[in-house]
Amino acid sequence: MGLFDRPLEEIRAFIDGKIASGEARVLPFTHVLPRAESSQVILSEDTGLELGNPGTASRSLLLWDTEGGVADGRIVLVGPDFREASSQSLPYAQVIIAGGEFSDEYDCYRDLRDATYNLRLRGFMTRVFPGRQSVWCRIGKEALAAGFSAQVLGSALIQAIRELPFVHAAEALLVTSSREDIQELESPADQVMDIVEALIKMYEEMNFDCEECEYVEVCDSVVELRQIRDRLQRERGGDE
Repeated sequence: MGLFDRPLEEIRAFIDGKIASGEARVLPFTHVLPRAESSQVILSEDTGLELGNPGTASRSLLLWDTEGGVADGRIVLVGPDFREASSQSLPYAQVIIAGGEFSDEYDCYRDLRDATYNLRLRGFMTRVFPGRQSVWCRIGKEALAAGFSAQVLGSALIQAIRELPFVHAAEALLVTSSREDIQELESPADQVMDIVEALIKMYEEMNFDCEECEYVEVCDSVVELRQIRDRLQRERGGDE
């Protein structure tokens, strides 16, 4: 069993259903070079397309699979590609799944998160709202005209994850279709957020009093969280 097995099961079901119904496309991975020297700033007048604008639906999920189930390099797109958009704004969800060895869960998740936040793609700007598990992106007009696509973005996300030494594989799901499709990801997104917040609390607060913790129900339902708690408690010398 793995830390994110339950939300992974729901995400896999979503992907499989969309592929079976013909609503999803599987895009090939391609290396993305070069990157910009720093994060991009794209003003509204220079924007060709927005993804996940606060006025639309937006979700951003990051999780891992320790059971070898990652389809390495696969990019699944549900909805129109960026140059196919009929307006300048699309709902947006991105789900990044890593495969590898995550011995220090806290540091590994932090490194994965930082890698997806700091893509430094030319003509692409991202604002992340971790507390809401959402992301707001802008693609510049010039980048869009030059062919910036879901394949480019998905490949960049996979490439960034793969550069981490503990990651062996990575895949990406991008959703631009509708608010309704993104709402289907709310359940696994909420589960991931609860797991990550419980993990952060254990590592940062070093408080193992389960009776006083707001994440006691999460830990009760996720065996791996209890195992992490017990390990940390041993490493830190009991109840101190």
